[in-house]
Amino acid sequence: MDYSKLLSKKEDICSKIKNIDFNFDYESYWNNCDFNNHSNAVFAGGDGSFNKIDYINYCLYISGAVSYIQKTGGRVEESVSSWDSNIILPYRYVQSRLSLYMLNMELKVALWNLKNKDIDYYLYDGSLYSLLIQTNNKISINGESLENSIFRYYELYGNEIKNKIFEEIDSKNINSSVEISNNSKFSEEEKIIHEQLEYLILLSEILKYREKIVGVAKTSKMNIYFKDALIPDLAIFSRCKNPGYSKPLDLVDEKINKNFYKNVEYFKKFGIDLKKLNYQFLKLDNNNGTLCITSFEELDEDFFSNIQKISVSGYPYILKKSHENVKIEKKEIEKFAKLLGIYEKTDRDSNLE
Repeated sequence: MDYSKLLSKKEDICSKIKNIDFNFDYESYWNNCDFNNHSNAVFAGGDGSFNKIDYINYCLYISGAVSYIQKTGGRVEESVSSWDSNIILPYRYVQSRLSLYMLNMELKVALWNLKNKDIDYYLYDGSLYSLLIQTNNKISINGESLENSIFRYYELYGNEIKNKIFEEIDSKNINSSVEISNNSKFSEEEKIIHEQLEYLILLSEILKYREKIVGVAKTSKMNIYFKDALIPDLAIFSRCKNPGYSKPLDLVDEKINKNFYKNVEYFKKFGIDLKKLNYQFLKLDNNNGTLCITSFEELDEDFFSNIQKISVSGYPYILKKSHENVKIEKKEIEKFAKLLGIYEKTDRDSNLE
């Protein structure tokens, strides 16, 4: 690489960075807070992961989800976790399907905690907004839009898929996707429909506990508070020097976020009525970064004080621990492949011969 050519643009690049416009009135949205209103509260939280090996004829994958529980002022305890593996045939939509497998496992783990543990809040690692826009309506199945196909299959198989989900949760035998009675007869396209349908059914069940679910994200590219800005809201609120939190905006309100309206209406077909989705920012202390917080109910100073109590370096420790322990390293899936007796070359290695 010729760095001398690249560095010829140093002055131009540095000038553009220096001239990024941060001149927005973020202070009018900001509530300074010392987070001293602690109380007894129980938090659970979790995260998911997947990894894969691409062979010429198929893709081998492992997906997993873990969770932990912590009381304010208490120690972290392990909660339910689950791992699954299989192959995907044929080579279509692999990345999006694996992402959905991971997400469905995360939702099942969350649902197990909400059903079986006496918790006040479940912390989802990420944005609830991102969670809710996972419907992949761009895929076409046999010339029919996925959106139309899903609703037709919902009427045929919705109850069976729901029952299978709860069989998995009650037994703690959580898989990346459920198998229903005619599963072996379905084409790969039909399986994609069922995977999306499983996600929608899980959402409808999770939202029965909507007052307990809070999304916590370290990153956010959204631009809702400061629509004239060319940078994310997070970048602007990160300039706040004092601990505190922003006044929430409701992403379901079409006047605030018109792009979400189609999703909100689509969810209603499956009995999911999103009345509110709060979006705001939180800074727990002077020395650490700003978090993006999403919730279905209004959060008060007591909640933020309690989440501060279970945080390390400005981030909930149960989420940090979940993220660290759910990672599936390349060497782990390679070892798993050998344990299965798979020694063939990957698609990349084969094509280089």
